[in-house]
Amino acid sequence: MTAANHFSERLAKILSFLGMIPILAMALHISLDVVFRAVFNSSIPATEEIVTQYYMVGLALLPLAWVEQTNNMISVEAFESLYRGVFEVVFKLSALAIGIFIYATFSYATLVKAIDRFEVGAYVMSLNFPMPIWPTYFVPPIAFACAALVLIIKLVSALGPSDLINE
Repeated sequence: MTAANHFSERLAKILSFLGMIPILAMALHISLDVVFRAVFNSSIPATEEIVTQYYMVGLALLPLAWVEQTNNMISVEAFESLYRGVFEVVFKLSALAIGIFIYATFSYATLVKAIDRFEVGAYVMSLNFPMPIWPTYFVPPIAFACAALVLIIKLVSALGPSDLINE
């Protein structure tokens, strides 16, 4: 395993573990909210906003690089058996290149939006309290960029024909 592949694997694992933090935090937060409603007849303020604006963004996007690293992305293999040898290599390289392009485009577009949201200080009002949400806009560009990086490393590694055919 090359240093780049090792880095890619470590990055994907770190991001997948970071993706678990919002899951655990959301489970704890919602459980406490349910207890507060049952015991005190009052819910934790801004639960809905925190869940939708913070937890859901992290848990949905942070593990994206890990999904790509472990080849667990949704794929269609209906015609794969028809293409062997050179065609298989061309299709796999093309899929990696298209994935890189898409993730890089998403990363750029979401970064532009994140910078805009940061500059205006985006927030949502919750019980007359302005809760800042601009920080969460930086999660998608980071997640998409990391997924693109994983695919770039896979593409460079895949240039050896044995890696592509044995995958």
